[in-house]
Amino acid sequence: MNSGIVGRMPREFFQYPETWQLFELLEVAARRSAVSRAVVFEDFLEMSICALSGGRMEEQYLQVVAKHTAGKKGERGVDSLAALFAAAVNQMESDPADELKDVLGDLFQGAITYGEDGQYYTPSPIARMMAKLSLGDFERPTDRTPTVCDPASGSGRMLLAVAEESRQFEFVGQDIDLRCVKMTALNLGLRNLYGYAVHANSLSLQTHRAYRTGFDGRGFIKEIPLEACPAPVRQAIAKPTPTPSAKPDGDPKDGVPRTQLELF
Repeated sequence: MNSGIVGRMPREFFQYPETWQLFELLEVAARRSAVSRAVVFEDFLEMSICALSGGRMEEQYLQVVAKHTAGKKGERGVDSLAALFAAAVNQMESDPADELKDVLGDLFQGAITYGEDGQYYTPSPIARMMAKLSLGDFERPTDRTPTVCDPASGSGRMLLAVAEESRQFEFVGQDIDLRCVKMTALNLGLRNLYGYAVHANSLSLQTHRAYRTGFDGRGFIKEIPLEACPAPVRQAIAKPTPTPSAKPDGDPKDGVPRTQLELF
């Protein structure tokens, strides 16, 4: 038995009906470029981030685009990728403030990984419940912008749930999977939410790169050096995720974080 497919979803399945449009465009792009759906999705994420950088990532953009330019204009993979980007932007812009749909994460889980390696994202209703429980009666400090951090952000769904409650946060998401980091950056950037998407391992504390999101007068996403992150963000990245420890009476809950989100 191939252990890699144990527990995977048997076929494409999406939480949002809007995701089907993205899936169809992704399929067309993969067919036109003669590459796998997974490769096209990764290239789409990189191209989208470059497109939102305000011209700061032009070289990277052209390198990725070059892989999808074969064929006649209008029938190339890049043409379908452009349509995919436009569809994703339109869908996110049409979301009401209290329902920020994670169509990128939905597409990734339902058509790319199928939940492989345990990549099943928290359902949106559960994410909203956790956000409400985490925020509670939280009062915004008057002297600074509060930060909310998800140490295993996936596509940023938990951060979107917090944004549904209030946009007045600095949103920080970090994940070990670079694809997830890019989805988090896009989910924040395309909604003009200010924050950071960090490629890091919350257990080993290894960090690799960071994206700053929110309009800065030029673009909505930019890659920055890790040392350029403000102190609260660097502290959150460097803080190890607590591991379970037992009390003398054997209570296994001692030391386990009560929520995936942390406010500081």
